[in-house]
Amino acid sequence: MNAWPTLNLCGLMLVGACAMMHADTRAQDLPALKELPFIGHAANKIELLGDSTAWNQLHDRMDRLLFQGQGQLNAVHIGGSHVQADMWSMQLRHRLQQMAPGIRSGRGFIFPYTLAKSNNPYWYEPVHTGTWSAVRNVNRADSSVLGLAGISATTRDSLATLRISFRGEVYAGYTFDRVELFHDMDSCMSITVNGAAGLQPVSVTVDRATQRSIYQFHRPTDTLHVRVVRTDSTQRFTLRGILLGSSDPGVFLHACGVNGASTTSWLRCQALSDELAVVGADLVILSIGINDAHDPDFSAQQFKTNYAELIARIRTARPDAAILLTTNTDSYVKRRTPNRNAEAVRQVMRELSVEFGVGVWDALGVMGGVGSIRLWESSGLAKRDRIHLSREGYALLGDLLFDAWQELYDAHSRNRP
Repeated sequence: MNAWPTLNLCGLMLVGACAMMHADTRAQDLPALKELPFIGHAANKIELLGDSTAWNQLHDRMDRLLFQGQGQLNAVHIGGSHVQADMWSMQLRHRLQQMAPGIRSGRGFIFPYTLAKSNNPYWYEPVHTGTWSAVRNVNRADSSVLGLAGISATTRDSLATLRISFRGEVYAGYTFDRVELFHDMDSCMSITVNGAAGLQPVSVTVDRATQRSIYQFHRPTDTLHVRVVRTDSTQRFTLRGILLGSSDPGVFLHACGVNGASTTSWLRCQALSDELAVVGADLVILSIGINDAHDPDFSAQQFKTNYAELIARIRTARPDAAILLTTNTDSYVKRRTPNRNAEAVRQVMRELSVEFGVGVWDALGVMGGVGSIRLWESSGLAKRDRIHLSREGYALLGDLLFDAWQELYDAHSRNRP
């Protein structure tokens, strides 16, 4: 467990230390890239155009964590391929967990995308046996139950295994003492879960209401082993996600992305609200829109309707959670022409901020506006498709978003009684 100061004097010392650390972390990552002339620093802020109550509550929770060592802060980042790769999210996670000593509490919610024959975040490595089939929220014809991951994987093999470990490269690996498997309960195969070196859980709880099996270990481990065995020919195992948790105070940033996902895709996830509630989201970051904007039949009004429904579902799950909408990153259509629907997306998000009290971070403006991805590409920050960024580009995006949030939190701190 992490030790935190409890005396007022120690708390004041920690406030000062945190303020110094804020300045240090803001300057230490990618400083040269931030000075590129096309970066829109004036746009790098979180806009609160409506009711800011949820954000004030979020920052109060951050105060309790940073200065009293109490509680956990859970942020959930939802999107498409920009999020599935976990480069943008990982840099933001890294920066948040550096805000004060001892708040790097864990990795949080993950999905082993290799089960679905899709690209997995580099930072953790899933290795599996058995044959698996996948369902994604982009599959319009499939009505399977999906949740926070937006994807599921099913095996009907007599025996299948999954191992997850952290590479520990670029970013340090994580440990955890609690594992929650989100999976279908009906006709489910027999499940065995262990940690590293055969570490066994001290308790196992099955929560049918939330479709979870929960495994508690007596000490932290850095590796997860899952073994499923079919004892009846009708059985199957369908995995919808894994939560790697810890009881320590700190910050979790859960990244949930599906390549090609749009607002319509995420509205197909029937268990999204339930699983957001289980994770205990204090902040939900929605980076959904670039795939909507690349649809030839894009409608700003339908996009707004979809987003309003997503916001309503989040509020059903977590009424007090803060919500942040990130506008589309700049992109081109078939590498030839700028996608100007990004401007309509930005306008819709600002309207939603006024109407629903959500925050907006203008990624389009921060990149430099419509057409700026050409400059990102020539600087090695974007891929040749002029849609996706490079690893350095996503890391820069994570740094800039962190800086914007830090400015907002600093303003809250200055107004603290």
